Amino acid sequence: MRLPHGEPLSQLDVDAQQLQRAGRLVAIMGDTSSGKSTLLCSLYDRYLRGAFADRSFVASTTLGAFEKLAHLSRAVSGARTPDTKRTYVSDGLQYYHLALVGQENRARRVDLFLSDRAGETYRSAMDHPDAFVALPELSVARVVTLLIDGARLAQPEELHEVLGTAGRMVRAMLDSCALNDTQHLHLVVTKRDEVERSENRSAIEAQVKSLVHRLRTNFGPRLATIQYFAISARDPKGEHEPADGCDALLSAWIDAAEPRVRAVEQNEGPATEFDRLATIERARA
Repeated sequence: MRLPHGEPLSQLDVDAQQLQRAGRLVAIMGDTSSGKSTLLCSLYDRYLRGAFADRSFVASTTLGAFEKLAHLSRAVSGARTPDTKRTYVSDGLQYYHLALVGQENRARRVDLFLSDRAGETYRSAMDHPDAFVALPELSVARVVTLLIDGARLAQPEELHEVLGTAGRMVRAMLDSCALNDTQHLHLVVTKRDEVERSENRSAIEAQVKSLVHRLRTNFGPRLATIQYFAISARDPKGEHEPADGCDALLSAWIDAAEPRVRAVEQNEGPATEFDRLATIERARA
């Protein structure tokens, strides 16, 4: 019996595990320091405390990777304030695995494979939109989760740039055909605590709401769904519970509908001149 190595999974590792047990792939993307690793860390830490979002933790093939990710958020690290290990461009594409079961129906197990990649990669892809097609996590994910940095939204001089970048990133992924109408897009404002403490909270929330409305209007038919969430994965001031708002996001990942099977009409007649010629020859025989 081969035991899990505990490190982050590659795309090939995920594909191999999918052959044994079907899972749900979630691409987590966003600009630099938008909170991708912190979101992963907060979910893991939350399940260490017990059930969360009406589900319980049952297994993970990346426990060692989760522990390394969470180390700087713990007192034993010696850090003055909780932090999360950064993901670098050189790390490439990595996946973290969580297997969960419902508290009411423990027979319903779901295996989540959550991607992690440096934000610099996604930002540089915007200059060459075709580069999005080369990112495998986007093409295989049922759900694509785009994180928007709430701390930057709380800075008046950065608000419009951050929202503009998010909008352009969505357009670039769709125009390059990196995403399609079978996939779900989740727009997630991270560090909600920073937004709520801002003097410009109302204006920020109005601008975010406007962006979500524009994306739904312009791109809604090109995606399965577009949903919006706001989370506070780890509030340094302790005014929010750990993983605040992440329960709704997690449930949306799990409940995202699979695409309907499309019926393909059979073409009874010959499709090409060669087929027609073959049909005539058979009729003569």
